[in-house]
Amino acid sequence: MEGQLSALTIAAPSEMAITFINTFNRDAHYPIFSCLCDHLPIGDIVALSKTCKDFSDIYDYLLPMQWNVDKRLQRFVNDPIGLRSKMGELDALISGSLAIQFFERVTWPSSGLDLYVKEGEDSDALCAYLVHSEGYTLQTTRGFGDNDYALPHFNQICTYARPSFSSQQNRSTEVYVIATSDIPIHAILNTFFTTLVVNIITWNKAYSIFPLTTFIQKRGYLLRSPDADFASLMVNYTQRGWTIQQSMRPEDPRANQPIRENRRIGDQFTWQIPLDVRKVKSSKTPDAVLEYSTFGFRISRHRHWDPFIEEGNVSYMIAALLYPCDALRYKYTYSLTDWRAFMIYEATKLAKHELRKLKPSQRPLHYNHLLREGSSQFRHSSIEKPESWTYWDSEIPNWYHVWEKMYNNTRAVKTK
Repeated sequence: MEGQLSALTIAAPSEMAITFINTFNRDAHYPIFSCLCDHLPIGDIVALSKTCKDFSDIYDYLLPMQWNVDKRLQRFVNDPIGLRSKMGELDALISGSLAIQFFERVTWPSSGLDLYVKEGEDSDALCAYLVHSEGYTLQTTRGFGDNDYALPHFNQICTYARPSFSSQQNRSTEVYVIATSDIPIHAILNTFFTTLVVNIITWNKAYSIFPLTTFIQKRGYLLRSPDADFASLMVNYTQRGWTIQQSMRPEDPRANQPIRENRRIGDQFTWQIPLDVRKVKSSKTPDAVLEYSTFGFRISRHRHWDPFIEEGNVSYMIAALLYPCDALRYKYTYSLTDWRAFMIYEATKLAKHELRKLKPSQRPLHYNHLLREGSSQFRHSSIEKPESWTYWDSEIPNWYHVWEKMYNNTRAVKTK
């Protein structure tokens, strides 16, 4: 008997350890597991996944439940699948506060839905969808004045509203259609005021461009000179737990920092979440068009007489330019780096190759001039392209990875 008791005494700690782990086993005790995960920030979920084999797949398991974009959109539309299908058709993006709420897994009841779409037919089609399919009514239309910082990138903002039938809301829900002068990602990169809001949701994926600083360190860095207009925005985010700084300090660690001289939307510093696309109509635009749009960082030292701006303020500035080319079907953003020159060189060679394939009757009047001249002639040329014309967008990822190996140009940005 004593031997049996001794054996039980020795075995007890092991059994207790197993029981403790099983308490958080999603199969045996799902309500406890679910409640625990609902309150864990992403940093803790990642840390938990590294503790033992039982939790190694916890992030992948939680993705479809904790990051359910359709559930988020149900606050604003009756048919989230229909809206996402329309977004894919028009290459529209969701950004602003809803994208932050999606990644952070929180809900701010007073927030609206920001939809970015190219001006003209695309923005008109999206507005018509909200009115005819979702019952929204146009409230206001706001243009941009000559002195507005966003003037080159935005055409107008249309505010739509409809009564809310949610028991948690006693106000109307609002959707903002922001008509951009060109592709939406170009406007977002060039106008947003801090890194913490540079998050986007497409029809099939969500991208957080600065996830380490935004959702792990809870910190945002300025992307424009601070002024009086930023006050309310900065107060809102600081009250919600974020710290907004002008720039990284020289002593801050650079390892894995997303503040880099050269970045692209789909690189290793971006947090990407694949969305459930069952029943969603696929977009004709490949994901690579967005994911291989690149941008650069530089330090901006401000010198202003504005009383709201401190002399010598430092902030980051994103450089994202557009370079349309006859060899490419889609537009991409580029930074002023060797990658831009590398891509232009390769694309120009292929554009000339396509030009040589044209029959004499199809050749433009300035055919010989185009073949002699450099890449600048293929940016806005008036070549009428026949159906046989081949576009080379599929080569962009290959070109980029070749360039990346050649230059390895992804250094962290230094303040000094």
